[in-house]
Amino acid sequence: MAANPPTLSGLAPLRLSTQSASVMTEELRAEIADRLLQGQVPDDVSRWLSIKGLAPQIIREEMNIATRDPFYRGTIRLQQRQLKRDWQLSLFRRLVELDPAQQAVPVETAIAPEDFRSRYYAANRPALLKGVIDDWPAMMKWSLDYIEGLVSDGTVSVQWGREADPDYERSKAAFKRIMPFATVAERLRSGEPSNDYYVTASNDDENDALLAPLWKDIGSLPGILAPEKERDGFFWMGPQGTITPFHHDLTNNLLCQIAGRKRVKLVASWDAELMKNDRHCFSQWQGEELPAGPPKKNKPRVLEVVLEPGDALFLPVGWWHHVEALDFTIGMSFTNFAWPNDHAEDYRAFGNF
Repeated sequence: MAANPPTLSGLAPLRLSTQSASVMTEELRAEIADRLLQGQVPDDVSRWLSIKGLAPQIIREEMNIATRDPFYRGTIRLQQRQLKRDWQLSLFRRLVELDPAQQAVPVETAIAPEDFRSRYYAANRPALLKGVIDDWPAMMKWSLDYIEGLVSDGTVSVQWGREADPDYERSKAAFKRIMPFATVAERLRSGEPSNDYYVTASNDDENDALLAPLWKDIGSLPGILAPEKERDGFFWMGPQGTITPFHHDLTNNLLCQIAGRKRVKLVASWDAELMKNDRHCFSQWQGEELPAGPPKKNKPRVLEVVLEPGDALFLPVGWWHHVEALDFTIGMSFTNFAWPNDHAEDYRAFGNF
């Protein structure tokens, strides 16, 4: 985009007309602004308005208003700064492509905490840690029958009815239900693949007391996870077929797989400009639209890893990820690292972009 705001040649002095106000709508004006900010030249926007059936004089008046508006010009300056930032981030992408070692998720079978910190945590790189939770009692004990026996006839908070809305993750608050754990267990025992129900971290507040007896089965990762005062992680359980769409978190996360397998796709934090981020931490990309592999036109490199029971995947803050359950799964996620992990204090991009 040009450094200066685009303008029409030979524009008449800026003025408003009652005729223009009577035929234009706020929706059309918003579309004019959006098209200009997306890079369309004013002449192309004028042709589009002509196709809409607006008279030439009205079009000229409206384009005068749009291109000479001080807020529009200020937005162009802000956009130029964003384009510069995107270019700087793209340098990481180009450099990473020179290193074959960074084109797959590294696997570590034994790593010292200080090496994990320098190679992955501080470097904002993912890592698959193999076998680090094999000695946790949960690995031997946790099954649907075991959990149901502990919670007895209690009620559980669950995401329920998600398949009614393609944007179920963005609208997850609408699908939160409180029901007998036995109801969820019965559906899980059917073995039917489904993305309709899922016990997730977003159900944590309501399930904290119910699932408290499980925490005695959770071990530790000295030097990597720092024990907290009350509890250590977030519980996940669902059938084969549950999907968490592409998004990024506001913290570093450690995803520990207790039962079943999950396929995780990852995209680097510096590829945000390619992730169709339209609101908060969400992406418009569907999982099948971004297969694992090298970058393509307007698409980022996608890393892929399958979590087996006993695996722990380090998800760096800002990295985009898509998670699909390949089996009935039980897992835990942790954010209580031994190093600072509060990155939300200065995060303000919660709304639509």
